[in-house]
Amino acid sequence: MTGGASGGPWMPNLNESTGLGTQNSVNSFKYNFAPNWMFGPYFGNEAQAVYQAAQNINAV
Repeated sequence: MTGGASGGPWMPNLNESTGLGTQNSVNSFKYNFAPNWMFGPYFGNEAQAVYQAAQNINAV
């Protein structure tokens, strides 16, 4: 991946026909010693809790 790929979602179980799936990371960074790999933070239970809490806020 090249510049501009940062922030793209990692969706390991995306159902392409419905567009539904679980996002577990985003493209974040690369290392020169591993040019064919992209790294990103893992979205675990804490990220899921933040997402669920945000869904319960009555934002206008």
